[in-house]
Amino acid sequence: MGAKDTRGYDDLVWWQKLLVHAKVWQPPHRTKHHELRDMERPVPPPVTGAYGNEVVQPSKPRLVPQREDNRG
Repeated sequence: MGAKDTRGYDDLVWWQKLLVHAKVWQPPHRTKHHELRDMERPVPPPVTGAYGNEVVQPSKPRLVPQREDNRG
């Protein structure tokens, strides 16, 4: 078994290298995508209103005043 037969398989145990060389077994294909996909997901923040449940009033007065406008 030459060095180029096991190139890229340095993290395998000797018997796994033998199985790869005999073309009986291939190690699972793992990339950064697989690691990120299997990570624990962060907890999403609680759903609130547009400004954290704060009621935002327009800064300019309405052209037609309403009854509720004087109750501020």
